[in-house]
Amino acid sequence: MLFVLTDLRVGGMERKVAEIVQCTNRSLITPIIVCLKDAGPLAAEVRVAGIEVHSNLLRFKWDVMVLWRMVRLISRLGVKVVCTIGDGGDRMFWGRLAARIAGVEGIVSTHHSTRNADGGRIIDRPNRWLTPWNDAFVAVAKSAGEYLVEHEDLPRERVVVIYNGVEPDKYNGENRAAARRTLDLPEDVPVIVHVAALRPEKAHDVLLLAARMVVDKIPAARFLLVGDGDLRASIEKQRDALGLADEVQLLGRRSDIPEILAAGDISVLCSHPMVETFPNSVLEAMASRRPVVCTNVGSISEQISDGVEGFLIEPGDHQALAERLISLIENPELRAQMGERGRQVVVDNFSTARMVGDREKLFLSLAAGKGIPADIYSMQQANPK
Repeated sequence: MLFVLTDLRVGGMERKVAEIVQCTNRSLITPIIVCLKDAGPLAAEVRVAGIEVHSNLLRFKWDVMVLWRMVRLISRLGVKVVCTIGDGGDRMFWGRLAARIAGVEGIVSTHHSTRNADGGRIIDRPNRWLTPWNDAFVAVAKSAGEYLVEHEDLPRERVVVIYNGVEPDKYNGENRAAARRTLDLPEDVPVIVHVAALRPEKAHDVLLLAARMVVDKIPAARFLLVGDGDLRASIEKQRDALGLADEVQLLGRRSDIPEILAAGDISVLCSHPMVETFPNSVLEAMASRRPVVCTNVGSISEQISDGVEGFLIEPGDHQALAERLISLIENPELRAQMGERGRQVVVDNFSTARMVGDREKLFLSLAAGKGIPADIYSMQQANPK
C-alpha cells in the first residue's frame, strides 16, 4: 500500500498519514510512503515505527523522470494500491499516472479541503483528466463529499466518506494541575486554547478582538495560541496594540498538544469559511473533554452540535465569540457537561481505530478486485441517483 504526498511536514494532513500508517494492521497491509520532495520532520517518527519512506522523487518542477522513478518503485515493491494525499498538484498527478502505468489493482485519492483560500477549485485541470482512473475518492466528512460531487465534478458512485479520527487515550484532558505547572499557569485562571497555523484563514484577528472583550469582562482570562506561520509578526503587533501582551501567549509550534489542551478550560477555532473542512484540533479538544467554540464553517457541524458539545457562531463575529467564551467561563458545570458529551462523540464516531479500520477495508477490497465495500459510507448511498 503506497501513500503519495508532497512531504511529511508538521501539518494536520501529514500527521494523519503518519498516524494511519503506524496504526495499520501490518499482518494485512504493508504501508509505504513516497514524498515527492524532502521527507520532512515527521519522517523520522514513521521510520522508527518500521515504515519505509522514500523521498525526493521529484528533483525539480518539470522533472518528468519522476514518472519513471515512481513506476519502477511501485513495480519493485509489489504495490497493489496507491493512495494520493492532497488536493491536486504533482502528488495527485504523478502518483495516479505512475499507478496506472504500473498496473496496480486500486487507485485512491484522499481530499482534505473544500476550495482553495482564493475560492477556486481544489483539483486542477491536469488532474481532472485522470479522474476516470480512480477507483475511489475519499472525503473526510459528508459535506466535504457533497462538495467533491457538486463542485469538483467527481463521480458520486466513487466518492466515499472516511472521517478523520484521534486517539482518545492520548487526548484525555487529565492531569490539568500538572499541565498548568509545566506551562507556568496559575490554577485558578480561565484558559482558552487556540490550535491553528498562523495563516489568514484561521482568523487570529477575530480571535484577538474577542479576547479583548473577554479580558475586559474577566481580567484573569488567558489565551494560549499554538502554531506558527507567516502572520506571527502581524498577530503579535495586533495583540500588543490591543493591550493583550500579558493575556495572550503565542506558544509557537508545539509537540505537547494533549498537555496544553489539558491545561485549558475551553478550546476555540474561529476560521473563515471555504478552506476549513474537518479540523483535527476540534476532535482533539473534544476528546480532551473541553467544550469548543467554533465558526460554523466546513464540516464542523458534523463534529459538534450547537449548544451540545460546544457552540457554533458565524464567521467574523468576534462579539458572538466573546459572548460564548464568557458564558462558558462563568458556567463551569456547563463546561463539564459539554466536555463529557464531546468526548463520547469522539469515542463513538471519530476514533483513530475507526478511521484506520475503514481505510483498511477500502484498501483490502480494492486490492482483491472487489471495488468499494458496501459498508463504507458512499455519497451514492447518501443521495442515490
